[in-house]
Amino acid sequence: MATTYDYLMRRKADLEVRMAEAQKRALTPFEAELRAISLALGAIERAGLSEDRVASEVSAFISPAPSRRGRRSRSIGDMILMALQSGGSALAASDIALQLERRWNRSVPATAITLELQQLEADGAVRRCAAGWSHIAESADPELAEDGDVARVA
Repeated sequence: MATTYDYLMRRKADLEVRMAEAQKRALTPFEAELRAISLALGAIERAGLSEDRVASEVSAFISPAPSRRGRRSRSIGDMILMALQSGGSALAASDIALQLERRWNRSVPATAITLELQQLEADGAVRRCAAGWSHIAESADPELAEDGDVARVA
């Protein structure tokens, strides 16, 4: 009759064996590449190539420096402004939080949004009204305006 202790000991031994096998399978591709690199380095050393000649050689297989890819990181203030611009009407802080959650999958507490809105209000980008917060349309900068826009700005 097997006891719980015996069962757990067998289970532990089985898991240890399975873990060792999994580690060996995971290392196999890396070991093959490491062997290939070691062979290539050995061939270079046996050929008598100095590090100077090898270092000055441009390798075709080396990729250029990676460029930044993926999503553009945005500040909470930027996301709030975009939510207010797309909404068209005034939004409460809770509605802005919902917009950030839906659009950017960012969970931001309402207090943080309120603090950011107060900072944006001090900067003149938003204003508080009876219905909530609304975006203040930016006036065009005459120095950046194109020739056709100068008449409207002036």
